[in-house]
Amino acid sequence: MTEDGSRTLLSTRYRETYHSRHGAATESRHVFLEGSGVARRLAKGWPTTVLEVGFGAGLNTLLTLAEAERWGTPLRIVTLESDLLPVAVLRELDYRSLLPRPELGDQLLDWLASLRSGAWAHATVLAGSRLELLQVDARHAALPASTHAVYHDAFSPDVNPELWDSTFLGRLSGALAPGGSLVSYTVKGVVRRRLAALGFEVSKAPGPPGGKREMLVARRPAEP
Repeated sequence: MTEDGSRTLLSTRYRETYHSRHGAATESRHVFLEGSGVARRLAKGWPTTVLEVGFGAGLNTLLTLAEAERWGTPLRIVTLESDLLPVAVLRELDYRSLLPRPELGDQLLDWLASLRSGAWAHATVLAGSRLELLQVDARHAALPASTHAVYHDAFSPDVNPELWDSTFLGRLSGALAPGGSLVSYTVKGVVRRRLAALGFEVSKAPGPPGGKREMLVARRPAEP
């Protein structure tokens, strides 16, 4: 249980939690949904494409789907995950209780439970939004073009360095539309320098209330 009353998990492989212990839902909303500008886009009715690195426990995806449903805005989420968690574990997290319409959480979990084992690409429509789940090593995934935001929510650079090196960050840059943003919970210096070298406008923004002091925002410059 995290400090805002929402739950998270501890990875036995990486020995890190999936979300902030200070508040899983608070971090997800502040860093990814709001920090990326996606919440603002959806509220304005602007069709939006999101690329998420690390589906994990599904919290970022679920809160983004709920926000798109709230405003009736077209949304496409492409989420990458190499190691899907058992649906029974996801049900125990009870993220449905965080939503204005809990049925959306049930629909996501029911869809996950229906997926064929061995298949790597899955797609569905939930609450009017298109969700594409690619069960694949993110480094080798085909990334969508003209993405408005990247939720970079892999495990930390210390334990999962291959998803924070210049090669992979360069691929994420190529997936972003001009003016698009990449956001993450980490402000590690080496990551900021790599993003800057790729041409991003990199800054630190205030972190979630009660949690980490800062978060990372990197914007791909708009075309002149």
